[in-house]
Amino acid sequence: MAMKQCPICGEKYSDTYKKCPFCEEEKAIQEGKRLRRNTRGGKRTAQKSPNLLTPMLVILILIMAALLVYLLFGERFAKLPSIEKQPQTPVEDEQPEQPEIPDEQEPVQGEEPDVTMPENPGTTETPGTTTTPQTPPVTANAEYEAAAKLPKGLRLSTEDFTLKKIGETATIQVSGGGGSYRWYSKDIGIASVDQNGTVTAVAKGNTTVLVTDGSKMAECIVRVSGIGTVTPSTGTTTPTESTGSGLKAGAAKVVNAGSGVRIRSGPSTDHEILATVKDGADVQVVKSAGGGWYEITFSNVGGVKTTGYMMSDFLQNK
Repeated sequence: MAMKQCPICGEKYSDTYKKCPFCEEEKAIQEGKRLRRNTRGGKRTAQKSPNLLTPMLVILILIMAALLVYLLFGERFAKLPSIEKQPQTPVEDEQPEQPEIPDEQEPVQGEEPDVTMPENPGTTETPGTTTTPQTPPVTANAEYEAAAKLPKGLRLSTEDFTLKKIGETATIQVSGGGGSYRWYSKDIGIASVDQNGTVTAVAKGNTTVLVTDGSKMAECIVRVSGIGTVTPSTGTTTPTESTGSGLKAGAAKVVNAGSGVRIRSGPSTDHEILATVKDGADVQVVKSAGGGWYEITFSNVGGVKTTGYMMSDFLQNK
């Protein structure tokens, strides 16, 4: 039995039919008639077009479900952004208060000029204190530092010697140069020098003396190893334990300072330098500290009363 395919519905049926039985059946259904037909050799093999009804129903159900969720819970979702912004509201209210922090610090910053005391570029003093730990120690006066920058070229009779006693002297000879010389001591608290090149031991320690003719210079190391103290009026040496200077507690003034004498924080040249004073400066002698040193009080930068120590060689009662 041969089969043939309907060109209209695409179904296959037996060639014993003159017409497609499937098309006749569809036509009868549409007209409301019942069709009697022999089923021999006829069967449906495939449908021409897919059925789209089921996917459309699924999409429609999903859309309806989303719409229902939005209608039920949409107001709650709309309130969520406002809830998140609520913690930011007090932060924004507090922001104008932040500038008050530097306002509270301004009085502290305004006090800084009073603390640094710019009246003396070489020192920094803090009101109400007797010492200035932040003050860098002064190692030489301005004249010495200026002369030390000159090139070497002068000749000295010695470039290193030792004075064994406080008050002992030695003279250095210089040659070369222009013939007009200036002498300087790096630390007059250890050894002083006059314009003839005569060096005087003041306190135990090491320092350097320098001579210059204005264009060249030469240096000599001075080592003071002895004990004792020298009385300025006589130049004689007395034992260290003695107060041979005859200083008394009370008002005094600075003498024999030359270009300046240093006041130290303790009774030796190893202690920190508190200030440098010149002849005629007023001080108060408190008591002897031994070894020719005296505890004194003086008016430091800004009028601050400060305690320090000086050798008796540079003090004289009023």
